[in-house]
Amino acid sequence: MKRLFLLLLIFIFNSSILFGQERVAFNGETLNLELEVDGNLDLLSMKKDKSYRFFVRDSNNTLHELVNTKDEDKTYFNEFRDVLADLTKDANMSTSEVGFGRYSLKKFIKAYNSKGHLRYAYTDDKVKTQVRIGIFGGITNHPFIDNANNTKVPYFTAELEAFEKKELPRQSGFFSIEHALESDDFKYVSTVLALGYRYRFINKPKFNIYVNSQFATYTISRTTMMVNGSDMDIKSNAFRVPFIFGIGSDIKISDSSYLSLIYNELFSIFVGNSDNFPINFAAGYKFNL
Repeated sequence: MKRLFLLLLIFIFNSSILFGQERVAFNGETLNLELEVDGNLDLLSMKKDKSYRFFVRDSNNTLHELVNTKDEDKTYFNEFRDVLADLTKDANMSTSEVGFGRYSLKKFIKAYNSKGHLRYAYTDDKVKTQVRIGIFGGITNHPFIDNANNTKVPYFTAELEAFEKKELPRQSGFFSIEHALESDDFKYVSTVLALGYRYRFINKPKFNIYVNSQFATYTISRTTMMVNGSDMDIKSNAFRVPFIFGIGSDIKISDSSYLSLIYNELFSIFVGNSDNFPINFAAGYKFNL
């Protein structure tokens, strides 16, 4: 089962990359370009080593490369601004402060495509972070703990998620605190602190579907066992790097809030599943700060 889910995740990740790319012929080269902005002017990019190549496609389907060469004194010539000025001359937009980076170029192209409905202001090419808080409740059979009777118990999670502040962020990191309750026939209670990562392989304005992964966890647990006719509590703390994977979805219910559904702990790369089929379902509410 672990192999099946791992192959599925690899397929989803590779497919999402391929579907977001266009194969384009340009000046004798065949390029795989990623569409950054779609509109009257399209902005496309291609990762090259540690930098990017940028292209603009006009309404006639002609591709224009944006370049920013420099001389030996590291003085930049900003040729890309002349190309942008020519392509947007009907809108009377100034290019003097456009930066040669993804964020600034996207802002400029989006502003032009909005035909005056979106105000353009120069912004340094820096990543701005958005923070989102989530509260969840769910049920689990502790897939990575011995659970002979396959007992299912409720659990609750509080989460802090961070991502790049843009229209449709594809990646995010999160920190969560999860507390699972005990039951009469499974006297195990735990609190798990986790660091994780999400990749949204379907990313739409109204909903997304993502791969959920927990890279590092710190677990505080207590197990109650019967010893010589008396209950004995066994406490333990454990730090692990388990690489636990699951799948989830955020459904937009307002401009700043989401209904979130998650099926977590499907499998782990470094921790073995128990004999029970993994159950870890939760639903919750997220909102932007």
